[in-house]
Amino acid sequence: MDRLEIQQHVLDTLGKILIDKSVIQGQEDVLVSALELDEEDFAEFFADLQSRFHIQLPIRIKSDLSHLPEHPDYSQLRLQGLIDLILLKMTSEESR
Repeated sequence: MDRLEIQQHVLDTLGKILIDKSVIQGQEDVLVSALELDEEDFAEFFADLQSRFHIQLPIRIKSDLSHLPEHPDYSQLRLQGLIDLILLKMTSEESR
């Protein structure tokens, strides 16, 4: 699977969750924290991505982006960075 396919799936997944899709329409690199998803939405988003791509995303990313205060390191993560991370995780899983 290439980067564009991953990006499309990420956007499709967000499109199913977001009420206001204008946040992602016409913008390829928004801050993930700007999506204003609640914890349940983030859980659904990450579960879908992990299932679809057969990867495990770091708990630190999931906890920070779902507005839990434990790890602020990912507060500036953009969709393109998340797509890069998914691609990296998929590549590392395939090489095992």
